[in-house]
Amino acid sequence: MKKFLVLAVAASLAAPALTSAFAPASAEDKPVGRLTHLPAGTLLRLCQSPQTAKVCDAYVSGISDGITLVESVAGPNVARKVCIPQASGNQLRGMVVAWMSKHSDRLSGDVGPVVYDALNDAFPCKPDGAGASKP
Repeated sequence: MKKFLVLAVAASLAAPALTSAFAPASAEDKPVGRLTHLPAGTLLRLCQSPQTAKVCDAYVSGISDGITLVESVAGPNVARKVCIPQASGNQLRGMVVAWMSKHSDRLSGDVGPVVYDALNDAFPCKPDGAGASKP
């Protein structure tokens, strides 16, 4: 039952993953489409608690998967912006927590664009379109 609850919460949190991949690069722009209006600070607290770290991992992995999926189906004529390497949920969580801790001004904003920006900053594609270095 606990595993189902974690999966249900993760699925509801990860639902905006595809929309978040189209999120604007800055907080000043308004995203189009549906986003979950969960404050980024709430996810940060989930990520920092051992009891809810797996929920955080699932959310960050959902955003990561969404970015990769959207960019891969966009086709070869669209330049990729984010090249996320194979990484564990724990590694991605650590990177996102570190980024959010350095950008506390963003914690009241919607979580999707914040996680997108954290992943974008950590894993930008190289100019030739190749992936970024491993975490």
